[in-house]
Amino acid sequence: MTIIKPAIVALLIFSGSAIASDRSDAIARVEAAQQALEAAQLELAAAQAQASAYTKTKSASTNTAQPTDGDTEQAVESTRPLDWNEGWEYSFSAGITGASGNNENFAGRVSLTGERLTESNETRIFSSYLYTNSEGQRSASRGELGIHHDWLLEGPWRYFAEGLYEYDEFQAWQHRLSGAFGVGYEFINNDKTTLIGRVGLGGSYEAGKDADEKFVPEGVLGLDWTHQLSTNTKLAAGTTYYPSFDDFGEFRWNNRAGIEVIIDQEIGMTMNAGIEHRHDSTPGIGIKPNDINYYMGVGWKF
Repeated sequence: MTIIKPAIVALLIFSGSAIASDRSDAIARVEAAQQALEAAQLELAAAQAQASAYTKTKSASTNTAQPTDGDTEQAVESTRPLDWNEGWEYSFSAGITGASGNNENFAGRVSLTGERLTESNETRIFSSYLYTNSEGQRSASRGELGIHHDWLLEGPWRYFAEGLYEYDEFQAWQHRLSGAFGVGYEFINNDKTTLIGRVGLGGSYEAGKDADEKFVPEGVLGLDWTHQLSTNTKLAAGTTYYPSFDDFGEFRWNNRAGIEVIIDQEIGMTMNAGIEHRHDSTPGIGIKPNDINYYMGVGWKF
């Protein structure tokens, strides 16, 4: 019994020492793990900061070098040529005069024009109809429908093509088709004034009534002038000479001049006035060589 007690005491002391040693090792391992965790957290934070800075730099570089989808679409839209039905500006004009009583007469004229301007093309379509009745008798019935197109080149040069249909009840012919193509040159082209000369080749064909009904080759020599007199007032004039290559000495010569004044900018209301002169060196039997028409009316741009 005496020997057992000291043995038990020694065993307890050894066990306590072993437990204390294990406890110290566990605490040391916990502390080491905590230090490793803190170091890992610091490393993680540093890596995240570096990654964030790299992402911002790359994003800024990408935005600078490569446009977004919206910017790309806008850039494509700005350089995309206009479709044929886009970019037109139209103008309608109508005017009438008349009298009743001792004299009975009526005269009316309507016109519709369209203009489309781009960086590489200029297109103009036009139509008009004139009707006059005096003392119950029709004295004028004339209509026309035409198109003129310019292909713009570098510098002052351009190519052009044009076509025209005319109807006139009081000529030796009733229907006339004509067309031409050639080159043009801009003598003046600034914000206020344009002066364009044209030279080319073409021809005409007349049918109906006493017309010869044959194609006549013609030359084309013309000038077109416009001037923006003020913000609301525009002047325009033109002359075109058509010498015949079939019978030298014969020719057609058309002249025009007009003024357009914008009365109300908000609704596009205008006042129009002008004069048209057409000369034919071989008008036919009983037909005068000169036709002169005056007109005045109101119109609308749209």
